[in-house]
Amino acid sequence: MAATTTTTAAATSHFFGTRILPQKPISAKFQARFGFGKKKAPKPPKKSFSKSPPSERLVWLPGANPPEWLDGTMIGDRGFDPFGFAKPAEYLQYDLDSLDQNLAKNVAGEIIGLRTEVTEIKPTPFQPYSEVFGLQRFRECELIHGRWAMLGTLGAIAVEALTGVPWQDAGKVELVEGSSYLGQPLPFSLTTLIWIEVLVIGYIEFQRNAELDPEKRLYPGGYFDPLGLASDPEKIDNLKLAEIKHSRLAMVAFLIFGFQAAFTGKGPIGFIATFNQ
Repeated sequence: MAATTTTTAAATSHFFGTRILPQKPISAKFQARFGFGKKKAPKPPKKSFSKSPPSERLVWLPGANPPEWLDGTMIGDRGFDPFGFAKPAEYLQYDLDSLDQNLAKNVAGEIIGLRTEVTEIKPTPFQPYSEVFGLQRFRECELIHGRWAMLGTLGAIAVEALTGVPWQDAGKVELVEGSSYLGQPLPFSLTTLIWIEVLVIGYIEFQRNAELDPEKRLYPGGYFDPLGLASDPEKIDNLKLAEIKHSRLAMVAFLIFGFQAAFTGKGPIGFIATFNQ
């Protein structure tokens, strides 16, 4: 007996967990495809992207073939995604399972179609992205981590140059000698400073996450552009490209600082000084 049709959509981010999304009434159900070595489904039709000509496309490694979902339209896109984190989510459409109670065995529904997650960003009152693990969200994370890395890298070098204390030992000095900045004592206890940091950064992050426009989340302007450098539309793309390049370089640099401190116990300046001994 033919089963009555109902609809269930199981949308799975291809990196974490599963969540259920409401869908319009259609015949059949959806199940996300992970692509981690399980039984392969029929090949989906390839998406068409307006890629740059091969001679003009810059990639992270000469001769590398960028994945099709990184088409070069995003600023700083060099086709680097070895684990496929930014690959658009794909959903297999299954027919309904047989539900005849008179049969000894009900046959599972077969694959009848494929649906690909739309890349269009649809903000809601709670979050600005339609897909949390989508490409636009990853760009936001990369840029924010890169900005912190630029501050951290500059701070690690500047503080060690001015005080002689490597960045990984700064906390020890604070615990022993009390709170200070660049060798000058501060009128706050270490506990007070921690509370100030938690409240200030917490407020800033709350305000940032209240912004639902993805562009303004990344480039708020205003107080964050006191010189008005981004006011020139002809230069803004070059500035964005320069920022993402410096961000990536700073993240790699601070990763090296971390390994350096773990294996040698020295800061960046102290480690370089060992070559003159």
